[in-house]
Amino acid sequence: VSEARLAQLIAEQFPLNRRLLEVFDLNLTAPEIRLLPAENRIATRFRYTLGGLLLGSRRFDGGLQLSYGLRYEPSDASVRLTNVRVEDFEVPGVPAAYASQARRIGALLAEGLLQDFTLHRLSPEDLRNAQGMGYQPGELRVVPGGLQLQLNPVSR
Repeated sequence: VSEARLAQLIAEQFPLNRRLLEVFDLNLTAPEIRLLPAENRIATRFRYTLGGLLLGSRRFDGGLQLSYGLRYEPSDASVRLTNVRVEDFEVPGVPAAYASQARRIGALLAEGLLQDFTLHRLSPEDLRNAQGMGYQPGELRVVPGGLQLQLNPVSR
């Protein structure tokens, strides 16, 4: 999968609107990816808006950068985020005394929200074609220029 196609697959999942802890409303938009082949990870930068009951009419807009690996889940033929790690979480407008706590809480919420997030599902036709040739999807690797899906021989 080329880097451009991977960026398109990720962009198709956004904007993402979620309610967190029944209190916060989070909106993630504008994903920009960067491949990290040496670490077998992808870095993605988002814009976010955070609002909700505890914040009253206040909204926070900022940037979030995370990195993650990808894994294939055979039970539903999906490609999912794994080992999600927030690398940077901007919290503009938060008083300096609370900024560190806000970053920590925001990072925990974002990691929890996106861990195991379904990015894509392989089509039944793709699976049938692979199985017809005696293979099944295996490990995903981030390589220079894109993503590589290993095909493993079907055990008989």
